[in-house]
Amino acid sequence: MTTRQVFRGRTLTEARRAAVEALGGGAVLLTTREVRQPGLAGLLGTTEVEVVATLPEATPAASAPAPKRTPPLFALGAYAPGDPAAESTAPAVPAAPAAPPGPSMGSIRNELRTELRAIKTVIAQTERVPPVVMAELAALRTALEEVALEPATGDRAVALLRARGIEGPAASTLARLLRRENEGTLPDRLREALAEVISVAPWPLADQGRSLIAMVGPTGVGKTTTIAKLAARARMDRRSVTLISCDGFRVGAIEQLRRYASLMDADFDTANTAEELARSIEAADTDVVLIDTAGSPPKSGGVEMLLAAEDFARIATSRNLTRHVLLCLPAALRAQDAQTMAHTYAGVGPTALVITKLDETSAPSGLVHGPAASGLPVSVLCAGQRVPEHVAPATAGAILDHLVPRSPGASA
Repeated sequence: MTTRQVFRGRTLTEARRAAVEALGGGAVLLTTREVRQPGLAGLLGTTEVEVVATLPEATPAASAPAPKRTPPLFALGAYAPGDPAAESTAPAVPAAPAAPPGPSMGSIRNELRTELRAIKTVIAQTERVPPVVMAELAALRTALEEVALEPATGDRAVALLRARGIEGPAASTLARLLRRENEGTLPDRLREALAEVISVAPWPLADQGRSLIAMVGPTGVGKTTTIAKLAARARMDRRSVTLISCDGFRVGAIEQLRRYASLMDADFDTANTAEELARSIEAADTDVVLIDTAGSPPKSGGVEMLLAAEDFARIATSRNLTRHVLLCLPAALRAQDAQTMAHTYAGVGPTALVITKLDETSAPSGLVHGPAASGLPVSVLCAGQRVPEHVAPATAGAILDHLVPRSPGASA
Protein backbone atom coordinates (compact mmCIF):
# COMPACT_ATOMS: atom_id res chain seq x y z
CA MET A 1 0.00 0.00 0.00
CA THR A 2 1.17 3.53 -0.71
CA THR A 3 0.05 6.69 0.98
CA ARG A 4 -0.90 9.67 -1.16
CA GLN A 5 -0.21 13.12 0.26
CA VAL A 6 -1.25 16.57 -0.90
CA PHE A 7 1.22 19.47 -1.08
CA ARG A 8 0.69 23.08 -2.12
CA GLY A 9 2.84 26.01 -3.11
CA ARG A 10 2.63 29.36 -4.88
CA THR A 11 4.26 27.74 -7.91
CA LEU A 12 4.69 24.20 -9.19
CA THR A 13 8.34 24.30 -8.15
CA GLU A 14 7.43 25.15 -4.53
CA ALA A 15 4.82 22.38 -4.37
CA ARG A 16 7.28 19.83 -5.74
CA ARG A 17 9.94 20.96 -3.28
CA ALA A 18 7.53 20.43 -0.40
CA ALA A 19 6.78 16.91 -1.64
CA VAL A 20 10.47 16.03 -1.91
CA GLU A 21 11.15 17.37 1.59
CA ALA A 22 8.33 15.28 3.05
CA LEU A 23 8.67 12.06 1.05
CA GLY A 24 12.29 12.11 -0.11
CA GLY A 25 13.91 12.16 -3.52
CA GLY A 26 12.04 9.06 -4.69
CA ALA A 27 8.63 10.70 -4.40
CA VAL A 28 6.36 10.35 -7.42
CA LEU A 29 4.04 13.16 -8.59
CA LEU A 30 0.60 11.80 -9.56
CA THR A 31 -1.55 14.85 -10.31
CA THR A 32 -1.34 18.64 -10.39
CA ARG A 33 -4.05 21.27 -10.33
CA GLU A 34 -4.58 24.95 -9.62
CA VAL A 35 -6.44 25.84 -6.40
CA ARG A 36 -8.05 29.19 -5.66
CA GLN A 37 -7.66 30.34 -2.03
CA PRO A 38 -10.34 32.93 -1.10
CA GLY A 39 -9.22 35.91 0.92
CA LEU A 40 -11.06 37.99 3.50
CA ALA A 41 -14.81 38.06 2.72
CA GLY A 42 -14.02 36.38 -0.58
CA LEU A 43 -11.73 39.19 -1.74
CA LEU A 44 -8.02 39.37 -2.50
CA GLY A 45 -7.72 35.64 -2.95
CA THR A 46 -4.61 33.87 -4.18
CA THR A 47 -3.91 31.01 -6.55
CA GLU A 48 -1.81 28.00 -5.52
CA VAL A 49 -0.64 24.86 -7.27
CA GLU A 50 -1.64 21.59 -5.59
CA VAL A 51 0.17 18.31 -6.24
CA VAL A 52 -0.62 14.80 -5.09
CA ALA A 53 2.53 12.73 -4.46
CA THR A 54 3.39 9.31 -3.09
CA LEU A 55 6.32 7.00 -2.56
CA PRO A 56 6.93 4.18 -5.06
CA GLU A 57 5.36 0.87 -4.14
CA ALA A 58 7.59 -1.58 -2.27
CA THR A 59 9.66 -3.91 -4.43
CA PRO A 60 8.12 -7.43 -4.54
CA ALA A 61 9.98 -10.50 -3.27
CA ALA A 62 12.72 -11.89 -5.46
CA SER A 63 10.83 -15.17 -6.04
CA ALA A 64 7.79 -13.46 -7.51
CA PRO A 65 7.88 -11.97 -11.00
CA ALA A 66 7.94 -8.20 -11.11
CA PRO A 67 4.51 -6.92 -12.14
CA LYS A 68 4.28 -4.49 -15.05
CA ARG A 69 3.12 -1.06 -14.04
CA THR A 70 2.20 2.01 -16.02
CA PRO A 71 4.88 4.58 -15.19
CA PRO A 72 3.65 7.70 -13.32
CA LEU A 73 3.56 11.13 -14.86
CA PHE A 74 7.12 11.76 -13.66
CA ALA A 75 9.38 11.18 -10.69
CA LEU A 76 10.39 14.05 -8.43
CA GLY A 77 13.81 12.70 -7.51
CA ALA A 78 16.96 12.20 -9.61
CA TYR A 79 16.86 9.56 -12.30
CA ALA A 80 19.11 7.96 -14.87
CA PRO A 81 19.79 9.98 -18.02
CA GLY A 82 17.78 8.86 -21.00
CA ASP A 83 15.12 6.99 -18.93
CA PRO A 84 11.84 8.86 -19.64
CA ALA A 85 9.86 6.77 -17.16
CA ALA A 86 12.23 7.88 -14.38
CA GLU A 87 11.22 4.85 -12.29
CA SER A 88 12.51 1.32 -11.80
CA THR A 89 11.13 -1.68 -9.90
CA ALA A 90 14.61 -3.12 -9.30
CA PRO A 91 16.03 -2.88 -5.76
CA ALA A 92 18.44 -0.03 -5.12
CA VAL A 93 22.14 -0.83 -5.47
CA PRO A 94 24.32 0.64 -2.73
CA ALA A 95 26.44 3.47 -4.02
CA ALA A 96 30.19 3.17 -4.17
CA PRO A 97 32.15 5.13 -1.59
CA ALA A 98 33.48 7.46 -4.31
CA ALA A 99 31.81 10.85 -4.80
CA PRO A 100 28.94 10.66 -7.32
CA PRO A 101 29.55 12.30 -10.71
CA GLY A 102 27.77 15.54 -11.62
CA PRO A 103 24.55 15.47 -13.63
CA SER A 104 24.93 14.61 -17.28
CA MET A 105 23.58 16.76 -20.09
CA GLY A 106 20.93 14.11 -20.77
CA SER A 107 19.64 14.21 -17.20
CA ILE A 108 19.45 18.01 -17.29
CA ARG A 109 17.41 17.87 -20.50
CA ASN A 110 15.08 15.30 -18.94
CA GLU A 111 14.64 17.46 -15.82
CA LEU A 112 13.69 20.46 -17.95
CA ARG A 113 11.30 18.45 -20.12
CA THR A 114 9.67 17.13 -16.94
CA GLU A 115 9.14 20.67 -15.68
CA LEU A 116 7.59 21.70 -19.02
CA ARG A 117 5.19 18.73 -19.05
CA ALA A 118 4.06 19.49 -15.50
CA ILE A 119 3.39 23.15 -16.23
CA LYS A 120 1.49 22.27 -19.41
CA THR A 121 -0.68 19.94 -17.29
CA VAL A 122 -1.55 22.85 -15.01
CA ILE A 123 -2.37 25.04 -18.02
CA ALA A 124 -4.63 22.37 -19.50
CA GLN A 125 -6.62 22.17 -16.26
CA THR A 126 -7.49 25.88 -16.08
CA GLU A 127 -9.07 28.33 -18.49
CA ARG A 128 -7.12 31.36 -17.26
CA VAL A 129 -3.37 30.80 -17.14
CA PRO A 130 -1.79 32.61 -14.16
CA PRO A 131 1.04 35.00 -15.12
CA VAL A 132 3.43 33.16 -12.77
CA VAL A 133 2.85 29.92 -14.69
CA MET A 134 3.41 31.63 -18.05
CA ALA A 135 6.65 33.20 -16.76
CA GLU A 136 7.90 29.87 -15.41
CA LEU A 137 7.01 28.13 -18.68
CA ALA A 138 8.88 30.74 -20.74
CA ALA A 139 11.95 30.47 -18.49
CA LEU A 140 11.99 26.67 -18.74
CA ARG A 141 11.54 26.75 -22.51
CA THR A 142 14.51 29.11 -22.87
CA ALA A 143 16.63 26.97 -20.52
CA LEU A 144 15.78 23.83 -22.49
CA GLU A 145 16.71 25.50 -25.78
CA GLU A 146 20.05 26.63 -24.32
CA VAL A 147 20.82 23.14 -23.01
CA ALA A 148 19.94 21.67 -26.41
CA LEU A 149 22.33 24.20 -27.95
CA GLU A 150 25.22 23.17 -25.67
CA PRO A 151 28.11 23.09 -28.13
CA ALA A 152 30.55 20.33 -28.74
CA THR A 153 34.20 21.20 -28.36
CA GLY A 154 35.22 23.57 -31.10
CA ASP A 155 31.68 24.47 -32.26
CA ARG A 156 32.48 27.90 -33.65
CA ALA A 157 28.94 28.42 -34.98
CA VAL A 158 27.39 28.32 -31.51
CA ALA A 159 30.19 30.48 -30.11
CA LEU A 160 29.49 33.09 -32.81
CA LEU A 161 25.77 33.15 -31.97
CA ARG A 162 26.51 33.65 -28.30
CA ALA A 163 28.96 36.42 -29.08
CA ARG A 164 26.09 38.21 -30.87
CA GLY A 165 23.82 37.67 -27.83
CA ILE A 166 21.47 35.36 -29.76
CA GLU A 167 19.89 32.71 -27.54
CA GLY A 168 16.81 30.51 -27.05
CA PRO A 169 14.73 29.10 -29.93
CA ALA A 170 16.22 31.56 -32.45
CA ALA A 171 19.75 30.37 -31.65
CA SER A 172 18.71 26.72 -32.07
CA THR A 173 17.19 27.46 -35.48
CA LEU A 174 20.23 29.41 -36.67
CA ALA A 175 22.63 26.74 -35.40
CA ARG A 176 20.83 24.12 -37.48
CA LEU A 177 21.00 26.35 -40.56
CA LEU A 178 24.71 27.00 -40.03
CA ARG A 179 25.49 23.29 -39.81
CA ARG A 180 23.60 22.63 -43.03
CA GLU A 181 26.23 24.27 -45.25
CA ASN A 182 30.00 24.37 -44.85
CA GLU A 183 30.89 26.57 -47.81
CA GLY A 184 32.03 30.14 -47.22
CA THR A 185 33.28 31.86 -44.08
CA LEU A 186 31.32 31.50 -40.86
CA PRO A 187 30.20 35.18 -40.76
CA ASP A 188 28.95 34.94 -44.36
CA ARG A 189 27.05 31.74 -43.54
CA LEU A 190 25.54 33.44 -40.50
CA ARG A 191 24.34 36.34 -42.66
CA GLU A 192 22.69 33.85 -45.03
CA ALA A 193 21.03 32.02 -42.12
CA LEU A 194 19.77 35.27 -40.61
CA ALA A 195 18.31 36.29 -43.97
CA GLU A 196 16.15 33.15 -43.84
CA VAL A 197 14.63 33.86 -40.41
CA ILE A 198 14.21 37.67 -40.44
CA SER A 199 11.70 39.51 -42.62
CA VAL A 200 11.05 43.20 -43.15
CA ALA A 201 7.87 45.24 -43.64
CA PRO A 202 7.39 48.38 -45.74
CA TRP A 203 8.25 51.78 -44.29
CA PRO A 204 5.03 52.99 -42.60
CA LEU A 205 5.26 56.39 -44.29
CA ALA A 206 5.41 54.81 -47.75
CA ASP A 207 1.60 54.75 -48.11
CA GLN A 208 0.32 57.22 -50.70
CA GLY A 209 -3.02 57.65 -48.94
CA ARG A 210 -3.86 58.53 -45.33
CA SER A 211 -2.10 56.54 -42.59
CA LEU A 212 -2.56 55.91 -38.89
CA ILE A 213 0.65 54.87 -37.11
CA ALA A 214 0.40 53.85 -33.44
CA MET A 215 3.38 52.99 -31.24
CA VAL A 216 2.95 50.37 -28.48
CA GLY A 217 5.47 48.70 -26.20
CA PRO A 218 7.00 48.82 -22.71
CA THR A 219 8.07 52.04 -21.07
CA GLY A 220 11.53 53.41 -21.74
CA VAL A 221 12.04 51.91 -25.19
CA GLY A 222 11.75 55.22 -27.08
CA LYS A 223 8.16 55.28 -28.34
CA THR A 224 7.71 59.05 -27.99
CA THR A 225 11.05 59.86 -29.65
CA THR A 226 10.27 57.46 -32.50
CA ILE A 227 6.86 59.10 -32.98
CA ALA A 228 8.60 62.49 -33.22
CA LYS A 229 11.10 61.15 -35.77
CA LEU A 230 8.33 59.74 -37.98
CA ALA A 231 6.36 62.98 -37.68
CA ALA A 232 9.40 65.00 -38.74
CA ARG A 233 9.96 62.73 -41.74
CA ALA A 234 6.33 63.13 -42.77
CA ARG A 235 6.56 66.93 -42.50
CA MET A 236 9.76 66.90 -44.58
CA ASP A 237 7.71 65.11 -47.26
CA ARG A 238 5.20 67.99 -47.03
CA ARG A 239 2.49 65.83 -45.49
CA SER A 240 0.17 67.12 -42.76
CA VAL A 241 0.43 65.42 -39.35
CA THR A 242 -1.67 64.95 -36.21
CA LEU A 243 0.00 63.80 -32.99
CA ILE A 244 -2.20 62.14 -30.33
CA SER A 245 -0.81 61.34 -26.86
CA CYS A 246 -2.43 58.58 -24.78
CA ASP A 247 0.39 58.53 -22.22
CA GLY A 248 -1.12 60.09 -19.13
CA PHE A 249 1.04 57.97 -16.80
CA ARG A 250 4.61 59.06 -17.50
CA VAL A 251 5.45 62.47 -16.05
CA GLY A 252 5.91 65.05 -18.82
CA ALA A 253 5.03 62.66 -21.67
CA ILE A 254 2.10 64.73 -22.93
CA GLU A 255 4.02 68.00 -22.74
CA GLN A 256 6.99 66.45 -24.54
CA LEU A 257 4.84 65.37 -27.49
CA ARG A 258 2.95 68.71 -27.44
CA ARG A 259 6.30 70.52 -27.81
CA TYR A 260 7.29 68.28 -30.73
CA ALA A 261 3.97 69.08 -32.42
CA SER A 262 4.51 72.81 -31.94
CA LEU A 263 8.03 72.69 -33.39
CA MET A 264 6.83 70.78 -36.47
CA ASP A 265 3.62 72.78 -36.97
CA ALA A 266 1.54 69.63 -36.47
CA ASP A 267 -1.90 69.24 -34.91
CA PHE A 268 -1.99 67.85 -31.35
CA ASP A 269 -4.58 66.12 -29.17
CA THR A 270 -4.78 63.89 -26.07
CA ALA A 271 -6.91 60.85 -25.27
CA ASN A 272 -7.26 59.04 -21.94
CA THR A 273 -10.00 56.57 -22.90
CA ALA A 274 -10.91 54.49 -25.92
CA GLU A 275 -13.89 56.77 -26.57
CA GLU A 276 -11.69 59.89 -26.52
CA LEU A 277 -9.17 58.25 -28.84
CA ALA A 278 -11.94 57.30 -31.30
CA ARG A 279 -13.18 60.92 -31.34
CA SER A 280 -9.62 62.25 -31.84
CA ILE A 281 -8.99 59.92 -34.79
CA GLU A 282 -12.33 60.73 -36.41
CA ALA A 283 -11.71 64.47 -35.97
CA ALA A 284 -8.24 64.37 -37.54
CA ASP A 285 -8.17 65.40 -41.20
CA THR A 286 -4.39 65.21 -41.79
CA ASP A 287 -2.44 62.87 -44.06
CA VAL A 288 -0.77 61.07 -41.16
CA VAL A 289 -2.14 60.39 -37.66
CA LEU A 290 0.52 59.32 -35.12
CA ILE A 291 -0.48 57.88 -31.72
CA ASP A 292 1.82 57.59 -28.70
CA THR A 293 0.58 55.11 -26.06
CA ALA A 294 1.55 54.53 -22.43
CA GLY A 295 4.09 51.87 -21.46
CA SER A 296 1.65 49.89 -19.31
CA PRO A 297 0.35 46.53 -20.60
CA PRO A 298 -2.91 46.94 -22.56
CA LYS A 299 -6.04 45.83 -20.74
CA SER A 300 -9.58 45.00 -21.81
CA GLY A 301 -11.49 48.20 -22.51
CA GLY A 302 -8.29 50.27 -22.33
CA VAL A 303 -7.37 53.01 -24.73
CA GLU A 304 -4.81 50.86 -26.60
CA MET A 305 -7.35 48.12 -27.36
CA LEU A 306 -9.13 50.48 -29.77
CA LEU A 307 -6.12 49.94 -32.04
CA ALA A 308 -6.83 46.21 -32.39
CA ALA A 309 -7.80 45.26 -35.91
CA GLU A 310 -11.49 44.49 -35.26
CA ASP A 311 -12.13 47.57 -33.09
CA PHE A 312 -10.27 49.84 -35.49
CA ALA A 313 -12.10 48.59 -38.60
CA ARG A 314 -15.09 50.91 -38.14
CA ILE A 315 -12.93 54.03 -37.85
CA ALA A 316 -10.60 52.99 -40.67
CA THR A 317 -13.52 52.43 -43.02
CA SER A 318 -15.08 55.83 -42.35
CA ARG A 319 -11.80 57.78 -42.38
CA ASN A 320 -9.95 55.83 -45.12
CA LEU A 321 -6.90 55.21 -42.92
CA THR A 322 -4.27 52.51 -43.42
CA ARG A 323 -3.53 50.92 -40.03
CA HIS A 324 0.03 50.48 -38.70
CA VAL A 325 0.44 49.33 -35.08
CA LEU A 326 4.16 49.12 -34.37
CA LEU A 327 5.53 47.17 -31.38
CA CYS A 328 8.58 49.07 -30.15
CA LEU A 329 11.41 46.90 -28.71
CA PRO A 330 15.02 47.67 -27.72
CA ALA A 331 17.96 46.27 -29.68
CA ALA A 332 19.49 44.51 -26.65
CA LEU A 333 16.31 42.54 -25.89
CA ARG A 334 16.85 39.01 -24.54
CA ALA A 335 14.93 36.00 -25.84
CA GLN A 336 12.83 35.45 -22.69
CA ASP A 337 11.88 39.14 -22.49
CA ALA A 338 10.94 39.12 -26.17
CA GLN A 339 8.52 36.25 -25.53
CA THR A 340 6.97 38.17 -22.63
CA MET A 341 6.55 41.35 -24.69
CA ALA A 342 5.06 39.48 -27.64
CA HIS A 343 2.52 37.81 -25.34
CA THR A 344 1.71 41.06 -23.50
CA TYR A 345 0.94 43.11 -26.63
CA ALA A 346 -0.54 40.38 -28.82
CA GLY A 347 -4.09 41.57 -28.06
CA VAL A 348 -3.45 44.93 -29.73
CA GLY A 349 -2.65 43.16 -33.01
CA PRO A 350 0.73 44.70 -33.93
CA THR A 351 1.52 44.77 -37.64
CA ALA A 352 5.31 45.16 -37.47
CA LEU A 353 8.26 45.91 -35.16
CA VAL A 354 10.35 48.98 -34.43
CA ILE A 355 13.82 48.17 -33.07
CA THR A 356 15.31 51.07 -31.10
CA LYS A 357 18.60 51.94 -29.37
CA LEU A 358 20.78 50.21 -31.94
CA ASP A 359 23.52 52.67 -31.03
CA GLU A 360 23.57 51.50 -27.40
CA THR A 361 24.68 47.89 -27.88
CA SER A 362 27.29 45.90 -29.80
CA ALA A 363 25.08 42.78 -29.71
CA PRO A 364 21.66 43.84 -31.09
CA SER A 365 20.04 40.44 -30.52
CA GLY A 366 16.60 42.08 -30.33
CA LEU A 367 16.71 42.17 -34.14
CA VAL A 368 16.44 38.37 -33.97
CA HIS A 369 14.58 37.75 -30.70
CA GLY A 370 11.76 40.20 -31.50
CA PRO A 371 10.76 38.65 -34.84
CA ALA A 372 11.28 35.10 -33.50
CA ALA A 373 8.98 35.64 -30.50
CA SER A 374 6.28 37.69 -32.23
CA GLY A 375 6.35 36.35 -35.77
CA LEU A 376 6.32 39.98 -36.99
CA PRO A 377 8.56 41.65 -39.59
CA VAL A 378 10.76 44.63 -38.77
CA SER A 379 9.63 47.95 -40.25
CA VAL A 380 11.67 50.74 -38.58
CA LEU A 381 15.21 51.00 -37.19
CA CYS A 382 16.30 53.68 -34.69
CA ALA A 383 19.93 54.31 -33.76
CA GLY A 384 20.04 57.50 -31.70
CA GLN A 385 18.07 60.40 -30.22
CA ARG A 386 18.40 62.97 -32.99
CA VAL A 387 15.20 63.97 -34.79
CA PRO A 388 14.72 63.18 -37.63
CA GLU A 389 18.12 61.76 -38.60
CA HIS A 390 18.29 58.65 -36.43
CA VAL A 391 15.40 56.72 -37.94
CA ALA A 392 15.37 54.64 -41.11
CA PRO A 393 13.33 52.05 -42.98
CA ALA A 394 14.25 48.50 -42.06
CA THR A 395 16.00 46.61 -44.85
CA ALA A 396 17.49 43.12 -44.83
CA GLY A 397 20.93 44.53 -45.58
CA ALA A 398 20.81 47.05 -42.73
CA ILE A 399 19.69 44.40 -40.22
CA LEU A 400 22.42 42.00 -41.31
CA ASP A 401 25.04 44.74 -41.08
CA HIS A 402 24.02 45.46 -37.49
CA LEU A 403 24.12 41.78 -36.51
CA VAL A 404 27.19 40.67 -38.49
CA PRO A 405 29.25 43.71 -39.53
CA ARG A 406 31.25 43.15 -42.67
CA SER A 407 34.99 43.22 -42.35
CA PRO A 408 36.76 46.20 -44.00
CA GLY A 409 37.15 45.63 -47.71
CA ALA A 410 34.49 42.92 -47.89
CA SER A 411 32.28 43.00 -50.95
CA ALA A 412 28.66 44.03 -50.50
